[in-house]
Amino acid sequence: MMLAQLSFATNDMLVKIIYQNYQEIFVLNQIIFIRGIFACFVIGLFLFLKNELDFKVIFSSKKLAIRGLLESLCCICFFIGIAKLPFAKVYVLLSLAPILLTVYGAIFFKEKVRWRRWSAVFLGFVGVVVVVNPADLKYGYYFIFPLLAAILLTFRDIYTKNIKENFHSLQIAFITCLIVTIFFGVLSIYKFYNFNSKEYSIMFLSSFFLSLGYIFSIATIKVTLVSVTSTFRYSVILWGILFGYFIFNEIPRMN
Repeated sequence: MMLAQLSFATNDMLVKIIYQNYQEIFVLNQIIFIRGIFACFVIGLFLFLKNELDFKVIFSSKKLAIRGLLESLCCICFFIGIAKLPFAKVYVLLSLAPILLTVYGAIFFKEKVRWRRWSAVFLGFVGVVVVVNPADLKYGYYFIFPLLAAILLTFRDIYTKNIKENFHSLQIAFITCLIVTIFFGVLSIYKFYNFNSKEYSIMFLSSFFLSLGYIFSIATIKVTLVSVTSTFRYSVILWGILFGYFIFNEIPRMN
């Protein structure tokens, strides 16, 4: 899960680099669409090499399609946050997801959560409130989007846990990536942007890290307790702070 978070953070950092060249929210649709094409190719190649690129099996489950839709909606909310908020702040707000996952795992999956973890959940929730800081809405109400992404992320992971079919993690990653790509391909029709070769190279690199993130994340969720894996999602905050400081010159505030 920690490797998944590093991979996702690297992918997000590369997407934001391209976004800053245009400063238009609609450019994200085309970036995610093109990145998705590359990612589908990368994951598809992995499946082919493992002799598991069976389209009949991959497209046989409606549950995987619903998971892909949840991922698409999550992407919309998340990348609006990435575009409009400091890099690290988005990840701290997104940390609401592990809190929700732990609570859901304890209530509905009957997972044993000891008092130390409940204490961490409570402190984590307080931390999210501190970061939002309702008394100082410097960035307006854009903080709502990462919080919505966290809720959608929770539903997505719970849904993944409930997929009983014996799909390989790469197959789940492939169909998820494909649905997200199609979703944003439709949205990108609204406005077309001409990217240069350097930006296409960044998108390809981004797709590679996205693919790794999908694979690591799904493989972990399928074999480990939800309440356990959720804890390690917090590692993404560290990467968010480091990338924000060294790449985007964002100085962390006290909250």
